[in-house]
Amino acid sequence: MSRRTAAPFNRLDAAIVARPWMITVGNQSPAPLGEITPDWDYASAVSLERVITLDHLKAAAELGLADEPYTLEVLIEVGTGPGDLPREVVRQTRLSLEPGEPCAIAIHVDPSRLSAQLSLRTSVLLASALEPGDPLAPRRAASRLWDERCVTRIEGDDPRFPMEVISFSTVFAGRPHEAAPWMLSWSPASPGRDFHGAARLYLNADEEDFVERVQEGDELTLQALMGDVVSQMCEAALRAGWHEDFDSAEPASVAGRVAHWLEQAFPDVAAAKTALENRPGEFRSAILASVRL
Repeated sequence: MSRRTAAPFNRLDAAIVARPWMITVGNQSPAPLGEITPDWDYASAVSLERVITLDHLKAAAELGLADEPYTLEVLIEVGTGPGDLPREVVRQTRLSLEPGEPCAIAIHVDPSRLSAQLSLRTSVLLASALEPGDPLAPRRAASRLWDERCVTRIEGDDPRFPMEVISFSTVFAGRPHEAAPWMLSWSPASPGRDFHGAARLYLNADEEDFVERVQEGDELTLQALMGDVVSQMCEAALRAGWHEDFDSAEPASVAGRVAHWLEQAFPDVAAAKTALENRPGEFRSAILASVRL
């Protein structure tokens, strides 16, 4: 797919040198972070390390800030949970990025908060607002000038959210949802089914800009997408009375996944049910807020 989007300001490229992530599980020796991290369990602590270096002269040229004093910082977001998107961000760390000096990142993650996979997003942000002369230079504080995502599977056989990109105009020609940007295919009739076999999220390949924003990890796009998916399944579950069996639901089942989502958004299931019945707008907004990356 050809790239059709661009950042509204200059971003960093060659000025950032980022060494690969190293992961330490329990008492094992540090190892490069790969697609799969074996031998992890809920009793095994996880430590993550990497080093990032900034070439100030290259950065100033790339950003258009050659005559402007500026400061940068590194933001690390650690997410976890099954699916292509992190279910929960369990740790955030900010560090100063000084010109020419290695920025050593060391993060310890509580293993009790992890499940399925570990997601790491590293971002370089503008630390404070500027008024540069170059119209393409970044000027707002917290502008994301560089970022990278890494994901490693820590348990299970297939923890990723079932997702597929297809042409709706071809597959769903003439149907009411032909022009929709996405569609969740699932049935609320079987709450006990394994989630990965019971649900599949289709993205509309005809909407190239939307699909590209999803693939690039645009935060608002992902929040809107997952907010719709989570709200849709939670609403159906509450209306069907699944909540009466949440305590006995398997974590990997459809009902187990819905129970976790409701737990993230509301004080308890009763509060969620009351909001859905009496304040549906607040219900959906609470779900939307809970899936913010």
